[in-house]
Amino acid sequence: MNKFLLSTTALVAASAFVAPALSAERIQLQLRGYNTSGISYTDADFGYSYANSEDGSVYSSGSGSWDSDNNEINFGSSSEIHFIGSTTLDNGLEVSFHAELELEADVDGFDYFYQPADLIDEVYVQFDGGFGRVQFGQQDGAMDQMAVTAPLTFMGHAHNDIEDRSMDPFSPQGSRNQINTVGDLSGDHIKLVYFTPSMNGLQLGFSYTPNPCKNDTGYAGCAFEEYARNYWEVSGTWEASYNNVAFAFSGGYGQGEGVYHYDDPSEWTVGANVGFGGFTLGGSYKEANATREWWGVYPGHGPSAGSDSDTEVTAWDIGITYETGPWGFNLAYGQQENDSYTNDPYSCCEDMYIYETEQESWIAGVTYKYGPGMQIGFGVQLFDYEGTEIAVDGPSRYRDSLNFDGTAVFLENTITF
Repeated sequence: MNKFLLSTTALVAASAFVAPALSAERIQLQLRGYNTSGISYTDADFGYSYANSEDGSVYSSGSGSWDSDNNEINFGSSSEIHFIGSTTLDNGLEVSFHAELELEADVDGFDYFYQPADLIDEVYVQFDGGFGRVQFGQQDGAMDQMAVTAPLTFMGHAHNDIEDRSMDPFSPQGSRNQINTVGDLSGDHIKLVYFTPSMNGLQLGFSYTPNPCKNDTGYAGCAFEEYARNYWEVSGTWEASYNNVAFAFSGGYGQGEGVYHYDDPSEWTVGANVGFGGFTLGGSYKEANATREWWGVYPGHGPSAGSDSDTEVTAWDIGITYETGPWGFNLAYGQQENDSYTNDPYSCCEDMYIYETEQESWIAGVTYKYGPGMQIGFGVQLFDYEGTEIAVDGPSRYRDSLNFDGTAVFLENTITF
């Protein structure tokens, strides 16, 4: 599959250069971007327990709420500047360049293969023509770019934006929203992406990522590439309308190679939207195995060689929006379950760990477009998290549980340029 994808995409791209380019304008970069800022008030409560799993006795337990130790009122922002430019050659080939500068730190930077937080995010070149579209560089995979998820009019307070949780009102309170139904198996690491032309609303996409690296070690790839490599993704969308009803569907599958004690990572997703009379109703679903938060690590951050580790993730969301003039109203729900297992028979104590987490979130509110590229919104988010860890350490066993629930009201302002 990988060889086929590489050879086919290379031939398609190369064919675009057969005709003479002749004269063309040099690419002139333009500035684009956005700023989303917000204020939130969060009321959160938690409870925990630590028990012996054999006889059920509770060593310790408690509950409480965050007050003086954590701010209930918090400010947040997320901003990027995009450098975008393109030119069209005489043979009809359009050549583009795209780069994104993050003006705030990527808060999840170290969750992604333990790499430093990004300053420059996506950087890639793009070629468009009768053959379709080819992208090469630091860009999201085909599943991510073609995903159809539950609609929402907010920019910063949303599900499915795992790369940017700077607007999450619950992170300062001790928990965070990780609900994500988008297929993001390969992140935005260097890859080759190809999209077919749209045919009667149907479009297919393919991507290949040899290593989870962003120029870390040049052509050598990731310094610890034996832990994860060769991710390929295939995805598709279909869009159509009938009697003033608009339809959009997406589906995708991705897989990579994991060695030693890591399973081969894989994800599959589906999503659908239906729009009519100002309303949009839709949702999405994802199942993932050995997600990169768990298997994309280097030695010292995982179980020893010879052990086995597995993570199963199930996530889904559903939502509805109504837009009339400058006003937008939305309601969305998301849920995610993570089940992780690690068995390390080569350690001194034959450690085994089982982690189970479940989280759900409601987001509701209203937005108003008060100027070109300018929007303000007010909303409420309800969040609930439950996590359990069961461990076997030699002859002893224990069960550690944590539950967290919170309510946040927020004011969000977005400016795009």
